[in-house]
Amino acid sequence: MGESATGALEASSPSSPPSWPRPLTFFATGALAGASTVPIDFAWERLSTSKSIPLSSFIRSRAPVLIGRAGVRFLVFDQTKFLLQRYPSSTSIPVWVQGGVSGAVGGFAETCAHELMVNARLPTFDALSSQSRKLFMCFGTYTYLSTTCSPQQLPPKPFWYCWLMGAAAGGLGSGIISRLEGIKGAGLWTSAVPRGAMTIGTVIAVQVTSCAAVGV
Repeated sequence: MGESATGALEASSPSSPPSWPRPLTFFATGALAGASTVPIDFAWERLSTSKSIPLSSFIRSRAPVLIGRAGVRFLVFDQTKFLLQRYPSSTSIPVWVQGGVSGAVGGFAETCAHELMVNARLPTFDALSSQSRKLFMCFGTYTYLSTTCSPQQLPPKPFWYCWLMGAAAGGLGSGIISRLEGIKGAGLWTSAVPRGAMTIGTVIAVQVTSCAAVGV
């Protein structure tokens, strides 16, 4: 997401449709970001359940889901961002709103892909609504923070600084949506918020820095 790699969330308006290397790069860097959350997801499962979960079983069952969903999320995010920026009036839309809407569409797409391909069924409205709203909040907040706090260097550097912005966005977005869905107390403050911060912070930071590294 830098200016050379507007790697995504803060991307500048393209003048022509993205060529295939760009969408493939967004899918690949998204998949990489998804893979980077496998240790977090595994550790969280071990902490939140009394069952002993073998790492090998967890990787076989969960890693493909995390990797695939994140790949689809960022692929669709980039395509949506491009479509939003094609219209002349897009300059009147705040960049954080464009980031939020693109994130929401990415969340919608990943939920559809997961349910159709993994579970062979249509996604429920609640599942689509929850993920779309959460990613609107998370991606919109990250875009606002990064373009406000580090407008001259996108993605923000060093990596930990970018991660902190993503974590703040993830904790805020996950917390707000979880509270709207009725989660409160310990479920909110010891689960939804910290897990959202760690997961979204890692996903965003890995994806945007990876895109910047390959010059997309």
